[in-house]
Amino acid sequence: MGGCISAGRGFVHINARCDMEPCPFAPFSDVTVINTPLKEAFQSKFFRRIRQVPELSREKGGRCVLWQERKRVAAILADVKEGHAD
Repeated sequence: MGGCISAGRGFVHINARCDMEPCPFAPFSDVTVINTPLKEAFQSKFFRRIRQVPELSREKGGRCVLWQERKRVAAILADVKEGHAD
């Protein structure tokens, strides 16, 4: 594939609180799998937005692009939580 496969492009991470995160290195979430089916959780607004930003899936020399761009990822999550995203 080349590049980051997080946010449901290849895998996700479910933390100890059952929050679904793009990957273990990006501790950001807008959905819990306690009461949300996995199929629905994969389509969360936050995950959709991350998948729509090409820069957040590009190869970064073996380093986690979501962690390197964590301020941008946090801003996307805040935007989603405020209701400014589809």
